[in-house]
Amino acid sequence: MSDATPPHHDEDDDSGGYRGPAEVTVGSQHATIDVELSGHFDPIVGRHRWRGRLRGLGATLAPDTPLGAGTEVTIRIPASKGSTTTAIGRITEVDLWGSHMIDGVSPPPYRTQIEEAD
Repeated sequence: MSDATPPHHDEDDDSGGYRGPAEVTVGSQHATIDVELSGHFDPIVGRHRWRGRLRGLGATLAPDTPLGAGTEVTIRIPASKGSTTTAIGRITEVDLWGSHMIDGVSPPPYRTQIEEAD
């Protein structure tokens, strides 16, 4: 991760989001990579749905780490005031550029605009 993108909260996107570094855990393997995440509250399900892209995950973990569809991934993002926000998602696919796509149905691993207003 040589040219890391600075952390960014998507202010123009009313659903909220995060772009920047995150600690990702798959099984016992850990890596710090760039992620792009966004989501929204789904009133039908009654939960927050989020989706994102994990850049360079396969290149930073051991070659035998399972990274197929359905693999559980924990994402930790540093938040303001020294706290950390964590969420669990599942890999859904690998895109054409080798990034792993992830979905989650839980509070997202980033602060939402509602939380920031508190």
